[in-house]
Amino acid sequence: MRRFALSALATVLLAGLMVPTSAQASRDTRIVSGWIPYWMSSPARPAGINATVANADLFIDVSPFWYSARRQASGGVQIVTNPNFGNAASNIAWSMAQLRNTGVAILPAIADGSGKGRMAETLANPTLRTQHVQQIVDLVVSNGFDGIDLDYEVFAFQDGSASWAATQPNWTAFIQELGPALQAQRKQLAVTVPPPCNRSGVCGTRSGYWVYNVTGIAPFVDRIRIMAYDYNVSSIGPIAPIDWVRSIVQYMASAVPPDKVQIGVPTYGRTWTMRQSGGGFQLSGNCPTNSGSQAQRDAYRSLTAPASATDAEIPRILAAPDARASEVRWDQRYQESSVDYDKVVRWTDAAGAQQTCTARRTMWFVGPEGVLARTRLVGEFGINAAAMWTVGGENPAQWPLLRQYAQSLAPATSQVILTAPTSVTFGVPIAMSAVISLNGNPLAQAPVQLQFRQGNSWMGVQDAVTGADGAVSFAPNATASGRWRVVVPAAENRAESVSEVVTVSVGARVILRKAPKTIRAGRDAVVVARVLPAQQGQRVRLEVRRGERWQRVTVATTNARGRVRLVATQPRTTEVYRVRSVARGGIVPGISQEFRVRVR
Repeated sequence: MRRFALSALATVLLAGLMVPTSAQASRDTRIVSGWIPYWMSSPARPAGINATVANADLFIDVSPFWYSARRQASGGVQIVTNPNFGNAASNIAWSMAQLRNTGVAILPAIADGSGKGRMAETLANPTLRTQHVQQIVDLVVSNGFDGIDLDYEVFAFQDGSASWAATQPNWTAFIQELGPALQAQRKQLAVTVPPPCNRSGVCGTRSGYWVYNVTGIAPFVDRIRIMAYDYNVSSIGPIAPIDWVRSIVQYMASAVPPDKVQIGVPTYGRTWTMRQSGGGFQLSGNCPTNSGSQAQRDAYRSLTAPASATDAEIPRILAAPDARASEVRWDQRYQESSVDYDKVVRWTDAAGAQQTCTARRTMWFVGPEGVLARTRLVGEFGINAAAMWTVGGENPAQWPLLRQYAQSLAPATSQVILTAPTSVTFGVPIAMSAVISLNGNPLAQAPVQLQFRQGNSWMGVQDAVTGADGAVSFAPNATASGRWRVVVPAAENRAESVSEVVTVSVGARVILRKAPKTIRAGRDAVVVARVLPAQQGQRVRLEVRRGERWQRVTVATTNARGRVRLVATQPRTTEVYRVRSVARGGIVPGISQEFRVRVR
């Protein structure tokens, strides 16, 4: 649950004999993360899920707010679905179905809803702490999530800074236990924290919200997400001044591995009623007071209380008759927009008469250009991603801007299409070809390498250079079954590109050296064959056809030269035979030509 924002925002290829393969989409364009509110993750209200799916090429991971850590009567905490998330199980299943094949890691968020002091007490108790670790691991594994995001904000905003010295070592011990426990299950751990910096941009191990000990927990987590917003909440001003955000990123990128850092980016705005010089609100007309009937108090609060709006809602707000969209100002210093506008409220006085009051309001909002400005810090400092609060509440106009920026960061990736047969015979060259293109055009005169992998490592087999049409051919000898790929090395302004892997099965070559055509009744049929590759002790079967099936007659083993002698004892009738090798050492079975033995 995001600080101050939730309630306000809630209201406001295998086919045939040939296998074509292509390079996987580059992950270099994945520079975005974020949180999806639970109320934007259902079929009825799918904005957060839809935004992620539609822009999956930009997302590294995403965290839907589905879970809450709640006070447990017996002590400690328990994890439950957010009590406000109706029909949670069905909605989570639906969301998972939409997200699962996007390539975006799913790290649901757990908010600390246990109340003041309870989580701190839980982590201070080694037994309860370990129980909580196991709860989280079980939740992730049983639901097939890619990991989890912890959003435990009570330490910062309810417990009070006087408790931090005691809480910090217990919190650190908790993360030191939880991180490896998740990693053992190949799951990720993200931690969301307020910034370790004060409002002046001074950062350090005892600055800002230092209770979260970002430097101490960094070795045990995959992501540290910094909530770099809500700079102004109770008073008028920018939400996330860019210089303040930059100081946070600069510190985090130097204090912990930058590839673990995600910087929070607000996709919302805040509005306040302006004040007069004497301190009162700027209201005009016949206005209610914060007394009298409930209706009057509600009208007064609607005129004077701070409010929030998502970036998606702001264009509609600015288009209203009372707004002044033409007066929107872009603040170059803060990299945010602001606008002053009138809010008109009609209310009923104690006599039942209709009255009208106008409040002079100010809105600060980030918007698409502001989101881009903060996301540019990803490339500037080499951090992992910009994390949006919220995914689903953004102005859709931000996505083309972010995509263009992401593509400017990522070196161009060529597309590699490799074609090869699925099976060949030992000793026969494998006819392979590849076509390489860049931005839809043939990549000419590019060095490429054909690589083979049978065990745990890739080895170069053949080097070549593409022609004017971007095509290249290979003909490696078929010596063992295994996996093949084509690699295009990185070059200036071009990233390394790799084809998908093609598996080619190599079958033994079985050559008949001696096979009788006719034998007398009561005599044996002696067959001599050679199996390549030659292996001492290779098992070989002589088989006879019975209707539509082949039946084993006898089995023998090869000598070091691959020769084998097989005997059909006194066949009684004319039969059709073949010699078949048994799979061994990466070579699949090979079959000789069929031959007929006539008994007379």
